[in-house]
Formats: sequence, C-alpha cells, structure tokens
Amino acid sequence: MPEPLAETAGRVLRALLGRELATRPELAEALRVTKQTVSAAIVELEERGLVEAVAVQQGRTGRSAVRYALHRGAGWVAGIDLGSARLRVAAARLDGTVVAERLVPNPAPTVSRDWPDQLEVAAHALAEVAQELSESQGGLLGAAIAVPRAVPVRRDLLGSDADDERLLAALAPVAPAAVWTENDVNCEAIAQLRYRPGSAPRSVLHLHVGAGVGVALIVEGTILRGARGRAGEIKALASPIARGRTVEDALSIAGLLHAAGHSSAAPLPGALDDLFAAAATGDSAGESAIADEATGIALLLRDLTAVVDPDLVVLSGALGARRELHGRVVEACRRLGVEPLPAEDPLGDAAPVLGAASLAADLVLDAIAPLR
Repeated sequence: MPEPLAETAGRVLRALLGRELATRPELAEALRVTKQTVSAAIVELEERGLVEAVAVQQGRTGRSAVRYALHRGAGWVAGIDLGSARLRVAAARLDGTVVAERLVPNPAPTVSRDWPDQLEVAAHALAEVAQELSESQGGLLGAAIAVPRAVPVRRDLLGSDADDERLLAALAPVAPAAVWTENDVNCEAIAQLRYRPGSAPRSVLHLHVGAGVGVALIVEGTILRGARGRAGEIKALASPIARGRTVEDALSIAGLLHAAGHSSAAPLPGALDDLFAAAATGDSAGESAIADEATGIALLLRDLTAVVDPDLVVLSGALGARRELHGRVVEACRRLGVEPLPAEDPLGDAAPVLGAASLAADLVLDAIAPLR
C-alpha cells in the first residue's frame, strides 16, 4: 500500500477521480485553491505515478491546456465473490472502472454456501488476472472478498491479528497489499451506488433471497453496517408465512424446494428450473409453494419498508431475481400497499463482486488520500 499523500495532493486525486479528465485551473476552481497549490499537488501525484498528462486542448486564448487523469499504471484492486453457484473475480482501477473479470463455475453447485477449496480457486483466478494486468495497470493494491456472513469489524486482514488463516494462506501467493472482507449482501448494495445506471439513490433497501436471506441498507448514500456489522441479518426473524420457523427457513431456496416436495440437495440452478417448470405445467405443490414464497417476500418487504421508508427497493439473489417470481412479488406488494415496489437488480449476479471491487477501491483511496 503506498504511503499517504499530502493533504492537498489527496484532495486533488479525489477530485480528479470524480472527473476522469481535468485541467489544473478546473481542479483549482473545484477545490477553491490557487493554481500554484494544484500545480504542487500534481507534481507529487506524478512523482508517485498516480496521475499523468493525457491530452492537450486549445483554450479560448489559443494557449494549450494540459489535462490530467488517473495514471494507467496507478495500480488496481480486486473484488472476489465466493458464490454458491459460481466464483467471480473482478479487477478495477481506483476510479471503479472494471478492467478484467473472471468467472469460474462451481462444478457441483448446491444450496449450501460451503464450496470446498473455493479460496484456492479464487487465488488461482486472481493470479491470472494479476499476470494479465501487471504491465498495463500496475500492481495489485488491495482485495475485498464478499462473504456469506456478518463481518463484525471491517479491517485489513493482512495488517491485523486475523484468525482466518485459511483465507490468507490461499491468497498469499498473489500477495495483495491489503485484504478486506464484507458481507455479500452489503457488497450487492454497495454496487448500486457506483454501477447502477442513472443517478445513485440516496436510500436503498436491498433484499437478497437465495441460499440465504439477508438485507442491506443504504442510508444517505452510505451502507449501514450497524454497531457490530450485523445490520440486515434478518435470517432469524419469525417466518412471515405458515412454513418454517424463521425467515430463512421459509424463504430460502432450501425452504422453497422443501415446501414443493423437491430435493434441496439437487444441483443449482437446475433444481429451481425444475421447480418452476413443474409449477408452470400444473404441479399443484410447486405452484402453491411459489405462491406462498411471493406472499412471504411481500409481507417481509411490507414490514421492512415501514421501518426504513427507502427511495428504492431492490430484490436480488438466485431466487429473488428470478423473473417468474419477481412478477408475483410485485403483484403481492401491490395488494399489500408496499411502496416503493421492488425493482430488479440490473447488475444481476455480478453485483457482489462489483460491490467488493468498489469497496476495495474506496478503502485503498482512504488509505492513500485520507479525508482530513
């Protein structure tokens, strides 16, 4: 991890990342400092290999004006999603631009989120990406991993007395400068802030229904993690419908399959495909289970939105994102008066890895250009 920049250089870097390209006068105006101050900061950033002059434009007076951008070799970050059906790795620049991706299907996907050797597979995929980017993008500055559990304290595992030795041992050959973990549903919500088309919403309730059930909350543009990193851990809440004891028992993939009389040990996504196909061709048990699922999700959203009152509700996950179910949930929400109606996640199953990459970029930036 590079050493922290001087305060003004850090502010200039942040302003530049928000603009992609800018001249020194534009940066001076944006930061309300003198051109001389910006010039000194640019010199520091150039010496550190963080910015470069990329273009010359003619000003109104005929003078040339140099424009600056993030240096092509300034380094990159990685996001890793340890999904139950597939593993993803995404590499991004410090401005969030994705420059490489890897997708590795799980050879035996099930509703369980325990994929043996997935960390070793992730390390191998990350090493491939690092080799691909070493000449064009510089070194790997940090990595964030989307994990299916609460993360009490978000910390750099390489710089602390972390107890997840298996995780670090797997990633050691790639040697990123820093490694963080974050809850996978939180990562999905973080991705909405940077990669969702259109302007970023100020408040989002993000409900994930898949192998597990969880919520992520964005309040005033910031992910709400809670005092112990457990905000949105709703799986132990009472079931909103007459099946299962808890929300996760009732509404997870395993809960739906069990209610329909299908095996929860069957590989995904085929198990869900079979269930929805059977319901569409007249299987009464499957149809009843799916109808109850939609009602249960709508009831859950009614209670959650009453507390949070978000601008946007996003429904995601291997089950929640299925179009056949999503339409039913929307109709059930209409009947219950839930507002706003749940939207589909345009990022799909790439959301966790994109959110992890975005988080890593932000954390690296916080380290080298801390807000003072």
